[in-house]
Amino acid sequence: MIRAIRAGGGPQYPQPATEAPAARRTVVFVCPQGHNVELTFAADADTPEVWECPKHGTDSRVWYSDTSAGTEDNAVPRTGKTHWEQLCSRRSEPELEQLLAERLSVLRAGRVSVS
Repeated sequence: MIRAIRAGGGPQYPQPATEAPAARRTVVFVCPQGHNVELTFAADADTPEVWECPKHGTDSRVWYSDTSAGTEDNAVPRTGKTHWEQLCSRRSEPELEQLLAERLSVLRAGRVSVS
């Protein structure tokens, strides 16, 4: 019997519970266009100084390298902001209401398609 599996589906055999994940570190590259490219490398791997930006194809330079080798005690905490909290950090609620009213009027006038 031939069993089909999808490409990239991972190992088809059970993983032993005794294996610990390999030590790793996070490296953040900053793109000249202003966004960050965050990559994870093995703790003992050489980190390149330049990485090609996946969006623009430009050279991104190393901005931050987590040298804690994957230990959870020294991990960089991530902010758990919701989408609404991120919006409110950039604009006040009256500004958001005005922006919503403007966009709704554009949609109702039929000048912009919803897709």
